[in-house]
Amino acid sequence: MTDIAETVTGTKQIVVTPAVIQKRVDFQATVSTDNTITISDLTTIDGAALLKLSDGTAVTCTVATNVITVTQSPLSSVAIEGFALGT
Repeated sequence: MTDIAETVTGTKQIVVTPAVIQKRVDFQATVSTDNTITISDLTTIDGAALLKLSDGTAVTCTVATNVITVTQSPLSSVAIEGFALGT
């Protein structure tokens, strides 16, 4: 697994309730199967989505703590747009 550097394109705080504040991080990266993306702006990712920039189709992934792992196969050097929601 290779950790890929992402380019953060935006962040936004979302007030769910006065006691619960989430943060959304938008980013772009070029990824392959089994690459990881560590979102350093978040400690915990509650949900994430990755989309191919070429056609907008979803790229499958899993999340653990603040790390997103690309699980779609085969995938090689594909430009993606992604977002992660968490704290």
